[in-house]
Amino acid sequence: MLNPRGPVPLYNQLADVLRKRIDDGALQPGALVPSEADLVSEFGVARITARRAIRELRDAGIIYTIRGEGSYVGPESASRQARSGWRFQTIADDLAAKVRAGDFEQDVPLPSETQLAQQYDVAKGTVRRALTLLRDQRLVYTVPGRGTYPTPPDPKRGLP
Repeated sequence: MLNPRGPVPLYNQLADVLRKRIDDGALQPGALVPSEADLVSEFGVARITARRAIRELRDAGIIYTIRGEGSYVGPESASRQARSGWRFQTIADDLAAKVRAGDFEQDVPLPSETQLAQQYDVAKGTVRRALTLLRDQRLVYTVPGRGTYPTPPDPKRGLP
């Protein structure tokens, strides 16, 4: 699909592929654009090439980026309306329900940030924000170098 020997730089070719996906409707307004890592894996390009392709689309106003979350199709004003809520809040709500339901063992860490990012198809920064909310709600606690664990229930207060 991409021609590394052609006269058009690879990042322009990659940006054109993404632009075509947007034009064809494969990526709808508000949709998450594939991450740099996904583009590297799919197209076999260097990360800097993927980064420049995304920057080209952002500079053209076709996508916008939220740091720690990812890039989305469309101008930011229109896409924010198309997206329902903040993704990290949705993830935090889902994990909170699982913690309250006892889906995670007390002495076993929750899945890693990398595993959760893959599971929810988001950036690790988005998972970090979700886990921060859960820590603020005292539903989980983090042991550096070990992981994040469900907070044991306090018999005086009932479940967290």
